[in-house]
Amino acid sequence: PVSDLIAEEYTRACIAAAVSRPTGRTHPGWGAPDSEYANVHFRSAILQTILDLDSLARKFLPELPALRPHRPMIEHLRPLSFVLLQDDPCRLKDYDELVEQARYDEEEPTEDDWRRCEELVEQMKTILTFYINAGATDDGRRPSRDQYLHPPHGDPYASDGFYSAASSPMVPYLQVT
Repeated sequence: PVSDLIAEEYTRACIAAAVSRPTGRTHPGWGAPDSEYANVHFRSAILQTILDLDSLARKFLPELPALRPHRPMIEHLRPLSFVLLQDDPCRLKDYDELVEQARYDEEEPTEDDWRRCEELVEQMKTILTFYINAGATDDGRRPSRDQYLHPPHGDPYASDGFYSAASSPMVPYLQVT
């Protein structure tokens, strides 16, 4: 009957569609179809991290200068470098390089670039969130910025000071496992 012909034709069309689907192929700058990064455009995703990081940075330091489209991130986040660079002095420079590559490079960012960017942004978000939450008091007020810039326990640049990697309160959270 006709219903068998329709079912047979439908099965044939499904098989043809499955066989013709590309496998193991990727487009530069995009995640592989069957990976955790499927449908991720790495250039757009890296550039989106700028807005995410800026909004969190403004919660910590509301006086942060306005975000400018072509300003390097290392310059934009310089007022926060005293916090972001405590345990890894290259974190901000590495992030800036990835953002500049995504903005201006002709070659598309790779999956490795995106993974590195995700790792750096997650570290910076963890640090900022830690200090935002650590600064909250019972009445909801935060300590002044000067209390972060000039901690009460001596020279911040001394080996045992506020900025040393070993004494950073973030060390347990940023260790790679």
